[in-house]
Amino acid sequence: MSEPKFGYDAVPYSSFTFPQTRPDRLATLATFFGMQPAPPEKCRVLELGCGDGTNLISFAYILSESSFVGVDLGQRHIEDAKSAAAELQLTNLEFHCEDVMNFSRERYGEFDYIIAHGLFSWVPEAVRTKILNIYSECLTPQGVGHISFNAYPGCKTREMLWDMMKYYTVAVEDPMQKVAGGIQYLNFLNFAAEKESAYQNLINDELSQYKQRTAENIFHDDFSPLNQPFYFHEFATLLEDHDLQFLSEVDAYWTESQLRPEIAAKLDELGDDVIRKEQFTDFIKGRPFRSSLVCRDSIKLDRDPPPNIVRSFYFASQVEPASEQPDLRSSSKEKFKTPDGQNIEIDDPVTKAAVFYLQSIWSTSASFDEVVEQAVAMSGADNVDVDSVAARLLDLFKKGFVYLHRFKPEFPTEAGDRPTASRFVQWQIRRKCADITTLSGMNLRPDSDLMKLLLLLCDGTRTRDELTAELGKRIEFPDTQRAEALEQLPELVDTKLADFARLGLLHN
Repeated sequence: MSEPKFGYDAVPYSSFTFPQTRPDRLATLATFFGMQPAPPEKCRVLELGCGDGTNLISFAYILSESSFVGVDLGQRHIEDAKSAAAELQLTNLEFHCEDVMNFSRERYGEFDYIIAHGLFSWVPEAVRTKILNIYSECLTPQGVGHISFNAYPGCKTREMLWDMMKYYTVAVEDPMQKVAGGIQYLNFLNFAAEKESAYQNLINDELSQYKQRTAENIFHDDFSPLNQPFYFHEFATLLEDHDLQFLSEVDAYWTESQLRPEIAAKLDELGDDVIRKEQFTDFIKGRPFRSSLVCRDSIKLDRDPPPNIVRSFYFASQVEPASEQPDLRSSSKEKFKTPDGQNIEIDDPVTKAAVFYLQSIWSTSASFDEVVEQAVAMSGADNVDVDSVAARLLDLFKKGFVYLHRFKPEFPTEAGDRPTASRFVQWQIRRKCADITTLSGMNLRPDSDLMKLLLLLCDGTRTRDELTAELGKRIEFPDTQRAEALEQLPELVDTKLADFARLGLLHN
């Protein structure tokens, strides 16, 4: 098939935001490992292969004093990006229709953070070399780069299915029909394969992840004539050739915490050899994709920072107590659980209270001092050893139960008299994006059309009563249920507005 049929002007990439590429996430991990990166609220960011700009726009909307540059080869993508920036009245970002091969430090300058998400594996070798040159030449001395790529060994099995879909649809010209045909063939393979065999399980896993992706995404990523996965050690060697080094995976501790203790202990026998440890972790988990952070190789990283490092961060957590009335004042064990079902037992009163407090203020965050102050008050503890609290919170971070941040966005935690929704969220809803992005940087999927409509109506001009009345006019109810539904609507609006504030969907 000729290259233009895979062009992004013919089939634009879907609008996405990628929280793992946020300047705050990059700054947090860099700081944690001993770097001194630019503060997220005042930095300069470049995204190579920015698509229609949605990701950068989400950053620029929140970080008004930072500046952002997006580069993409697709003319249609860049036109859409410029149009969106103008619609949202954002002046702190710019977009350029530019071939990465023509990018130069002389024209664009240096950047504190450089992002290349979904690009590295899908370009020719010469372009990959150029991308790494850009990182080497354009990162500031304490700059952080993000590079995602398809990874072995996980992609070994995926490649087999990609090849089958391409072969089955070789004569199909229309991109969306090609995707539909490929998935149809995988469904046939699933039906034809031996029941409950390893092969059928492999096909099932791939089919399940396709349900979470758009047809455009599948077309450009899985049907692309250019798709080169790498073993991690190969990627690390490419970095070394460009005076760069591996800093961290964006999910560094979350991934490691999922390993059984005896497996993690075995990996620890590799000592300080970070590259081998990462590679063997990929072997164990069968990782198919990586989002890796890089920095200059002249920087001396601290791979084992002391517990007090956490005192410079903001904390957030979604961990909820399993009990409706957890005991925060004794040393009895209390079980806490994450939204995805992970559990942990905590017996230290201050630590229990700290986690309980963070969950109560989710999705905002709190400084270390605030967490300690609140936890001490809630637990009634005396003579608290602050260093011990730091050590316990560090352990919770490493296990994925607490998040660290370098930046705390400001948004109301309660809805006002005339609620105002994030204009970026309203823009996403009008664009029919599947997910919306909160002011705290999370992606979430609206649970109903009513939720989306209410967010659109929250423009700062309507009181709660007026919002309720407007919803009553616009929502269609069965005649037999209309009276009851209208009676319940005020309470529903109050509940939704409280949720909007808690999730970071409203402005001050």
